[in-house]
Amino acid sequence: MFSLRKRVGQKEDAMTKKGKGNKCDEIVVIFVEGDADELIINRLLEYYKANGWKRPKGIRVENIHGTPIWRNMRIRLFSIQQSQNTPVIFRAVCCEFDTDVFRNCIQIEPDWEHVKKELKKEFGVTEFCCLRAETSIEDWMLDDTRGILQALGFPKNTRIKGDSGIGKMENLFLMKGMSYFKNKGKDKVKPVIDKLDIAKIREARKQELKEFEKLLGLTINN
Repeated sequence: MFSLRKRVGQKEDAMTKKGKGNKCDEIVVIFVEGDADELIINRLLEYYKANGWKRPKGIRVENIHGTPIWRNMRIRLFSIQQSQNTPVIFRAVCCEFDTDVFRNCIQIEPDWEHVKKELKKEFGVTEFCCLRAETSIEDWMLDDTRGILQALGFPKNTRIKGDSGIGKMENLFLMKGMSYFKNKGKDKVKPVIDKLDIAKIREARKQELKEFEKLLGLTINN
């Protein structure tokens, strides 16, 4: 399914071979906006690994519990720098977010070109991409409706009510006497996401994932 090009963080280890004592940690940061997003992205990384991708040690999935904006990303990147015992090179950054908040004019979409320039200016980031979850990560989850229903213990012909992906997930959880919280509630949503067919979701969303997979060094063959 995938072919591999030179992976992020494998550019001849130029930053680690300048001399003894100058070793740097190369880090790829994936910013996500909520718990469900974090779990889905980690499931995708596991899926890629199972299909031949060798995950670099420096990949970090950072949950900032909201739409990634420059101020929050900047604070988190500084925090990562300060937490490392060796100098840090931020090789690449990806911002994952739902598109519904922008389409519904709930928030103004960040100027991603400005973000890209600031990342390069302040942190030396050479690769950047946005991962737009259309229209929400819950819609991605619903690409495997059968898996969701099975995980929640519903019959496969259960009618899912709701005007949006989030609305449908909220209604399903309510039917089980639980509340669905998009950004906080990992303990409740993890058992569901763990049972989803991530290959099915990836297939349905491969165009949205194209730039993300390219950043990771994966080339889509189908």
